[in-house]
Amino acid sequence: MALSWVQRLQFEKEYFKNFKYSQRERLIKRHVTEVLKWGSKVSECDLLDGHGKTALDIGCAYGYAVDVLKSFGYDAFGIDISRYSIRKAKIYATDCVLCDVQKNLPFKDRAFDLVTCFEVLEHLTNPLRVIKNIFDSCRYIIVCTTPNKAVERPIKKFVKDFDKTHISLKVPWEWKEHIQKNLNCSFIKVEPFFDASLRVADKLLFFKSFKIPYFGLDIRILIEK
Repeated sequence: MALSWVQRLQFEKEYFKNFKYSQRERLIKRHVTEVLKWGSKVSECDLLDGHGKTALDIGCAYGYAVDVLKSFGYDAFGIDISRYSIRKAKIYATDCVLCDVQKNLPFKDRAFDLVTCFEVLEHLTNPLRVIKNIFDSCRYIIVCTTPNKAVERPIKKFVKDFDKTHISLKVPWEWKEHIQKNLNCSFIKVEPFFDASLRVADKLLFFKSFKIPYFGLDIRILIEK
């Protein structure tokens, strides 16, 4: 089922303002970079070299991940359901378009060498359909991150960063089981991890991603066709 107009409104100006999204630019870009480094190791494919390759970022918001992909040489594009975030992305001259990822994507099958989806699946009513749509649009590798159902709610509530739009949380083994059951992929890696960071004012002083079995705050997923 696609997002209703009420759900669409959840991801407009007030949503991004409440979560101070623009202040998280450096954190988001480091998150994207570290996940791509991890993906390069587990897939034995250099995801940090995008020269001559195409990439699509699902749920691009302000286009931060698209900027990172372009910095690595990809011909990169983004899609998002939020009209507000697409307008913001275009301010940064980012190639992003309005699209509901839970419907068929407006691209040919196997159009992209790499498809990324950072912290988006948890917001969707039908994340498995989204993964199938992504799989059809991808030639080689898909990389996703999403919160870990086992720990996300208590920790985020404790630090007052809980997002009520997270309606499709799963634990790592659930993601792996569903993907293996529904996609004919040659390789899949699913593991929980944690981004540790230190910020002072607007400066990012430290950032490191750690694999934490079972109880990592987030889950990273790599699918290879």
